Amino acid sequence: MVSKYKSEAVSLIAMVAVMVIIFSSLYFYTGNWPPAVIVESSSMQHGNNFVLDAINTGDIVGVKKISNFTSVETYLVARERGSPWNYGEFGDVIVYRDYFIPELVIHRAIFYVEGWNGSVPILYGNDNPSWLSIQGSEVYITDVGYAHKNLLVDLRSYVGQTGFVTMGDHNLADSPIHNGNYTIAADQNVNIDNSLVNASQVMGYAVGHLPIVGVFKVWLTRNQADINDIPIQSSEAMVVIIAALVLLIIAPIPSMTLIRKRTEERKK
Repeated sequence: MVSKYKSEAVSLIAMVAVMVIIFSSLYFYTGNWPPAVIVESSSMQHGNNFVLDAINTGDIVGVKKISNFTSVETYLVARERGSPWNYGEFGDVIVYRDYFIPELVIHRAIFYVEGWNGSVPILYGNDNPSWLSIQGSEVYITDVGYAHKNLLVDLRSYVGQTGFVTMGDHNLADSPIHNGNYTIAADQNVNIDNSLVNASQVMGYAVGHLPIVGVFKVWLTRNQADINDIPIQSSEAMVVIIAALVLLIIAPIPSMTLIRKRTEERKK
């Protein structure tokens, strides 16, 4: 009996040690605590269905801390270089503290305004590509996102500010707001944020993600609209995961002690 309890205690300690090692490693890699966030809205999805290389509602995303704004490779910089391709699009996805909503927002960094020439924004890393133009305080970018829309960013309200312009991938594709052939979808133009995003607001940029696992939290904590936005494939997978866990509790896998005992009996 004592041997059985000792074995179970060793197994429990080993399990706890593994969890500590995993979370400690994540902390040292990301520089953040907690080192990950659960995505609770559909603003970064690529359509209404689950897409593996996009960020879906209910995914868990790692967040790596930044030292300054140059730690983030924006859509503008990445598209000019032809890389990186992160979550189905050019550039880094950042997690930032939105003081207007207020809550954490996980959206793509489109470009960084590093200064102004009068009312004309100076964009970090801008080498005047053919797909981008600046007219006064307005920035026009063609063929953006999985829906291949043209984007208009109106910066008239932000003259003199420096910081990131941010946007959700799905927000652009789903936006009904148009100006000619251009869509208005940046956070700073659709009442998601009321200022450019300063580097001090940025918790970090997304590094890897664990699909589906956070769906249960969305079910418990978000409103019905957010729950309805969860891809049906993610909800179905979460039901399967919960059912499997319940089965494991009802019919637990034989303990290591029992397995060793049966192995010894076979040897005899």
